[in-house]
Amino acid sequence: MLTAAAAVLALIPLVRSDFFGPMAVAMMGGIVVATGLTLGFLPALYAAWFRVRRRPADAAVAAR
Repeated sequence: MLTAAAAVLALIPLVRSDFFGPMAVAMMGGIVVATGLTLGFLPALYAAWFRVRRRPADAAVAAR
């Protein structure tokens, strides 16, 4: 997440450019969307695909 944030922040100066501005905006949007999908959708897809179930709260405490 830190790398994605650094990449987005590094592209901010290019946004005002006539030549590189649209590319910078597209790259910033792609980085933000890809990071969001990686952090949110991929773990949910993994859990659904492999049928990962949450342990009951008392079992989680007993496992410690």
